[in-house]
Amino acid sequence: MSTGTLTETSAFFAERAAHVDSPDGDVRPGLAFLGARDLLGLGAGSDGGPGLVAAAELIEAVAGECLSSAFALWAHRMVLEYLARGRSGALTGELAVRLRAGELTGSTAMATALRDVAGIEPVPVRAEPTATGLRLSGPIPWASNLFPGAVVVLPVRTGEGRAVVVVRVGDPGVTVAPARPLLALNGTASSSALLSDVDVPGDAVLSTDLAGFVAAFRPTFLVLQTAFCAGLAARSLDEAERGLARADAELAGDVAEHRRSAEALRARLRDLARDTRAEPVTAYIRLRLAAVRLAVAASRLESTVRGGAGYLATSGTSRRLREAAFLPIQAPTEGHLRWELRHSA
Repeated sequence: MSTGTLTETSAFFAERAAHVDSPDGDVRPGLAFLGARDLLGLGAGSDGGPGLVAAAELIEAVAGECLSSAFALWAHRMVLEYLARGRSGALTGELAVRLRAGELTGSTAMATALRDVAGIEPVPVRAEPTATGLRLSGPIPWASNLFPGAVVVLPVRTGEGRAVVVVRVGDPGVTVAPARPLLALNGTASSSALLSDVDVPGDAVLSTDLAGFVAAFRPTFLVLQTAFCAGLAARSLDEAERGLARADAELAGDVAEHRRSAEALRARLRDLARDTRAEPVTAYIRLRLAAVRLAVAASRLESTVRGGAGYLATSGTSRRLREAAFLPIQAPTEGHLRWELRHSA
């Protein structure tokens, strides 16, 4: 990713960050900005390499200015990943083109797939065969980017099997619950949804092997989640360093220590992004956990250094502190990831 592209991207999202964080915020203009520059599908469907490294760098840059926008970008990019890895067809091909351009919004509703494959709990959406495809019923407990017309990818339970399908917000039988106020990320159209007798055609089925599908995309999924954690952490540490002249010198050691951790994490992230088949998925899980903890610690340290100025509700420091509070509960949650590591030993 060129320095010029990252600089332009950072400037755009910095200007919009306060609006996106407001009650009427909206992340879609940011996705359209990136789509116009052909940046939304970097490395989609690959097993690592320069494209995935560039995608991680892009998400880091956006997260340094606005985690809401980086999170929406991650969700959108993962839908392109699913389409690239799933069965190809006219429907999915058209959707991919429009998603890459930023004309449509992508919503990943695959959290329940991760829990099912891990053996924690089954997928809640049921699917019955029809003459032309599948009929879906059941809840999507939580998803983001649920804007009108959004392309939603989710897992479904087909008798004893599992499949991955595509639906659209606005399809008959797809009901999105009104969004409730959140501590942060209000511009991401995050809510729950209910599917009631939703008919999908056969070419909307991306895979009938849920475990294999998850295994294929999961390293990328974790790499890009780690990227937005790393981007938020780096920005918090930048702000902490700027504030040290007005703070107790004792905090300089803490900032330096966190900076070393951030640089090591960033280098490790790029190593794993270069080839997602080189190491087991537990390596990606450990990195994601480390990134979450670092982002939470860095945002708290920034708040400590900045003092009263950072305690203002409208400050960037306050926003990053609220944004970081989301990271341990984002699916897969910290508890989920720790459970997986314990059971993989």
